[in-house]
Amino acid sequence: MAHSLGSQILRTAALAVLGMIVLFPVYWMAVIALTPTGFSRSLAGIFPQRITFENFAMLFSERPMLRWIGNSIFVAAASSFLSLAFGASCGYALSRIRFRGSGLVLILVLATQMMPATSIVVPLYILFRDFGLLDTMQGMVLGHISLVAPLAIWMSKGFFDSIPADLEGAARIDGCSRLSAYWHVTLPLALPGLAAIFIYGFVTSWHDFLFAKTLINSQSLWTAATGISSFRGEYFTLHELQMAAALVFALPVIVVFLIMQRRIVSGALAGSVR
Repeated sequence: MAHSLGSQILRTAALAVLGMIVLFPVYWMAVIALTPTGFSRSLAGIFPQRITFENFAMLFSERPMLRWIGNSIFVAAASSFLSLAFGASCGYALSRIRFRGSGLVLILVLATQMMPATSIVVPLYILFRDFGLLDTMQGMVLGHISLVAPLAIWMSKGFFDSIPADLEGAARIDGCSRLSAYWHVTLPLALPGLAAIFIYGFVTSWHDFLFAKTLINSQSLWTAATGISSFRGEYFTLHELQMAAALVFALPVIVVFLIMQRRIVSGALAGSVR
């Protein structure tokens, strides 16, 4: 009994220390963001000696941060949803329809994930230039789909493989078409996996800097990642303002994750009941 209690205390202490290590960078960002502009390097200690919210006020009054956040939300949500729709359709087809060369198709899809983004950004730039998609939100969405869709296909195929095809067969015996069986039977059971794909796509698109910097020139169309990089100057950097922007930049991802986390849990429970 004493040995079990001691092990539990050590485990709890280890988790607490690990949590402090993980959260300390976030705390340090908050300390710098709450420090008056120009004083973050002169103030010592891990506790702020003077707290001010002027950096957050400057962030929204002197910089178009709300517009940048809105652009990021639009691009991330659109690219995630379209990648999910495309990936789920392709993954379902590869899971249910057997044809010669399906394994090769999967290998080629996976191989695209091994290519760094820097190797495709130049061809995309030339392609978008010829089609008039440079410096447009549509081009940004298409560029991010090229990053997310291959893994979405792979992940969705694995989720559909875990769902017995006999369930669709039973639904078709009851009068459902193949599309209706997919929509009403298979898709609800795959919701936990699809939610994970959406989160992956949203986070990938949200944190992208290379495509946003290369494909977008107009400041009004910048995403938040590009906007935050503009705080870094040639001779000096507004660290306090940059840390305030980084904290604001992280909030939408946290909110989306918390919302989709509930969806994952409810979808998993619903799938287990069915």
